[in-house]
Amino acid sequence: MKKLKMIALILLSALGCVSAMAQGAVAKKPAAPRTTSTPAPPAKKESAPASPPAATALPTTAEVDAYMKRSFGYDPGVTWQVAAVRESEVPGVVEIVVAMNRNEAYHLYYSPKAQVAFVGQVLPFGPNPYAPARLKLHGAFGPNRGAANAPIEIVEFSDLQCPHCKAAQPIVEKLQADFPQARFTFQQYPLPASVHPWAMKAAQYADCAGQLNKDNFWKYVDSIFENQGGIALATADDKLKELAAAAGYDALEISRCAASPETDARVQKSLALGESLNVSQTPTVFINGRAVLGIASIPYESLKNLVQFEIDHAGR
Repeated sequence: MKKLKMIALILLSALGCVSAMAQGAVAKKPAAPRTTSTPAPPAKKESAPASPPAATALPTTAEVDAYMKRSFGYDPGVTWQVAAVRESEVPGVVEIVVAMNRNEAYHLYYSPKAQVAFVGQVLPFGPNPYAPARLKLHGAFGPNRGAANAPIEIVEFSDLQCPHCKAAQPIVEKLQADFPQARFTFQQYPLPASVHPWAMKAAQYADCAGQLNKDNFWKYVDSIFENQGGIALATADDKLKELAAAAGYDALEISRCAASPETDARVQKSLALGESLNVSQTPTVFINGRAVLGIASIPYESLKNLVQFEIDHAGR
């Protein structure tokens, strides 16, 4: 943990450019001479249609990797995975997501024009800052429980191989018990195989569990979290079938379902929904559209206050 904090400090103080782009200086025009005569009105010209803004030039994954090697190559204890390179919500700024030591994800925001980058998070702003996220979350389709006409929705994007998601699960369940008037939805968000090798397979099995029997889904998810340490990629199918049978499913039926193209399409749809909301780490929990990260490290009373606050501000 100390090493990750040190990495974050280094990133904050030492981030440089990740791709070289030439910048041309703009020469100042000489001031026009003063005149006492009235200038003739300029001839009217037809205005050309406004061209769409040019797309921001994105650095390649190789360029980001080269930067990381140059900055952190001295420490054999530091590893990284470039998870995403994309345009951010801020025009002209690139968002780069780097997972450090197969664990915490850092968001680097890079300005090609200024040739600088910074670490942080883009926050929604305005009198109703979470409305755009709430609108997107209308597309949440995972297993859910709670009131049908709930004042607010709580949507969790989770990875079943993620230890932080395992730590968060009892907290989310306690919130469900304390706020039965809210609606809770579970969305599959398996991280890449380079980070969590069997997470996609678990997501496919869990998706099928939600399709086949929503009541048993929660029991199945809990059992996967409880047995994380005993699951490996080579034995994932057998273990996931075993846990499914223990949760009340037919092992052969859920195995066939997990391997189907329809299941893969649903998991990909869930991933796409998360990506549209800039989810890049798990668990990410949306409470009335407000993204909450690191839910397991937040004091529970503070979480309860937050949920009640959002219920009191439902739709705002």
